[in-house]
Amino acid sequence: MKRLGVGVVGLGRIGVLHAEVFASRIERARLVAVADVREEVAKSVAERLRAKAYTSYEKMLKDPEVEAVVICTPTFLHKDMVVRAAEEGKHIFCEKPLTVTVEEAKECLRAVEKAGVKLQVGYMRRFDYAYRRAKEKIEKGEIGEPLVFVGIARDPGAPPGWAADPSKSGGIFLDMLSHDFDMARWLMGKEIREVYVIGGAYLYDEIREKGDLDVVMINFKFEGRAVGFIHGSRKSVFGYDLRTEVMGTEGTVYVGTIPDPMFAHGRPDGVVYGGVQWFWKRFYDAYVDEDIHFVECVLEDKKPLITGEDGLRAVEIGEACWRSYREGRPVTLG
Repeated sequence: MKRLGVGVVGLGRIGVLHAEVFASRIERARLVAVADVREEVAKSVAERLRAKAYTSYEKMLKDPEVEAVVICTPTFLHKDMVVRAAEEGKHIFCEKPLTVTVEEAKECLRAVEKAGVKLQVGYMRRFDYAYRRAKEKIEKGEIGEPLVFVGIARDPGAPPGWAADPSKSGGIFLDMLSHDFDMARWLMGKEIREVYVIGGAYLYDEIREKGDLDVVMINFKFEGRAVGFIHGSRKSVFGYDLRTEVMGTEGTVYVGTIPDPMFAHGRPDGVVYGGVQWFWKRFYDAYVDEDIHFVECVLEDKKPLITGEDGLRAVEIGEACWRSYREGRPVTLG
């Protein structure tokens, strides 16, 4: 059986998660190498997962056993890493968002097309059981024509380090809410054509000082007759809070994660839930399934569910949101 040789670069929490999945959860893949600029981290993860350790991405790309790379580095590094992988003929899985700017995303797509390699972007919610069930209901016509998308996304706390700098991460719109942009496009089956944003930096001094926002409200219009709304916040005191609704002419589908599915305490005054503390607890199986899908797409020459074009669309929406906020007006997307 053919097994895809994979190298993972960037060993933060998501990079380690992907490395573990490729090392132990996917029969048709094998983890060949891991890379990180921190030598002690690269060696520790490599030893535990029985892979090669690199501190140089360039050297990992030259490894003939590495047929595909999984890019989990900070967003501002993605463009150059995607382009270099394509030039070396490696298939690419890139964590979201694809890039910080639209022009960088277009450069990635040009490089991938020229090299003839696969590119999948890591919007893992498309692989989540609840979102997939919602998509199936919509496609079967069980809610009629989709008319309204509603999304609520609240993280437990402020982003750390580089992610708090919008010039490096794309800020709240790309670093956080691009998942919701992708869900809106995917569930509704329509492109977003206009956005209008209000909000501000109300919660954290560091976010305000770096020019990002921590509470936003986004109203938008789809092509045709459909509208949407997304609210995002960098603070939720009880844990990770994610809810999604799609209302149609004949019904509504709901996806939500306020309760902690792992534990609840029933008392005379009601049922108390702890709240999901962070997204990898909620979406672990989706991460596994998206990695399996990537391997299948490479080995069977199939089109990924989330393509570079999907990654570009999210960046375009994010840029439009920033422009709308700064100019205080609705912004139309091409």
